[in-house]
Amino acid sequence: MTEASRTKHPFIVVCSIAMGLVASVARAEEDSSAADTAAARALAVEGLKLADAGQCGEAIDRLSRAEKLHHAPIVLGRLGECQIAEGKIVDGTEALRKLLREPLPPNPTPALVRARERAQAALDQAKPKIAGLNISVKGGGEDVVVTVDGQVVPALLLEHDRPTDPGEHVVEATAPGYLKATQQVSVGPGEKQALTLELQPDPNAPKAASPAAPAAPGAPAAAPQVAQPSAGAVRATRRAAPNRTAAYVTWGVGAAGLAAGSILGVVAMRDKKDLENVCPNDKCPESARSQLDRAKTEGTVSTILFGVAGAGLVLGTVFYVTAGPGSSAETAQAGFRPRVFIGVGSVGVDGRF
Repeated sequence: MTEASRTKHPFIVVCSIAMGLVASVARAEEDSSAADTAAARALAVEGLKLADAGQCGEAIDRLSRAEKLHHAPIVLGRLGECQIAEGKIVDGTEALRKLLREPLPPNPTPALVRARERAQAALDQAKPKIAGLNISVKGGGEDVVVTVDGQVVPALLLEHDRPTDPGEHVVEATAPGYLKATQQVSVGPGEKQALTLELQPDPNAPKAASPAAPAAPGAPAAAPQVAQPSAGAVRATRRAAPNRTAAYVTWGVGAAGLAAGSILGVVAMRDKKDLENVCPNDKCPESARSQLDRAKTEGTVSTILFGVAGAGLVLGTVFYVTAGPGSSAETAQAGFRPRVFIGVGSVGVDGRF
């Protein structure tokens, strides 16, 4: 593949992505994942009925799936209550904390107010029951891996209290060249325990290579081995031309955003002009509601795309000026992996080499 074809290929791909983005964002407000929302509602109703009947084991499955499909504070609160009832106090209290951290809307419904009050009461009652495990390991070096009931414990939490559900737990520690250490521990509600696992060397582990034996007196000395440079080292010494793939790709994003934003802006202006005849004094009849929503969406998407275009042109210039030499042909081929992101109030491009 020639250098020209490698440069055009990502440009064409980015243009296609940008044009596809226009259609997908324009449909977002109309579609709004209606099927997922309806499915979440059905699961939530089933879960709430099971929770009211005291069947929290079955309710957790429905409520957690409903919450993943579509967030609802009331569902999240009942999910946390059921998790606590089933002994999953750490997960349950975290769900309740998440609900209580959410700001109240200007005019909250009575149901939402009651849900927050229930969550606060359940959280206050459950917090004292959270137990703690302080795990330390002797031996194994820096490659030690510790798990509690199969879940890996981050190294930063070793020798510190780790929030734990009351009950029976299996703690394991492993490391290369050592036998696995296992210990079963039982902690009560609110109890703090410390335990130490000691790793013993594995007698069956592969032995490290022993140093070469010295030559016998009078024996001819072996000729020294001259290290030959590997093919990778030879390639690494060749300095490639500056890798400006990132600049070309980012310029492509900017150009695509500019073209798409211009097209959509013209369409939005045309629709706005049509609405002036239908909506005298900025008052639109109900029959023109869909046309008004479409015009607003087109204007919003056009503004976003112009932002993408500006960011792409500026970043592309920066990448072009600051491009450094590539270390090898393989590095240049790997190139820059761009990612366009659009968030609430922000647009941009990032990536990695």
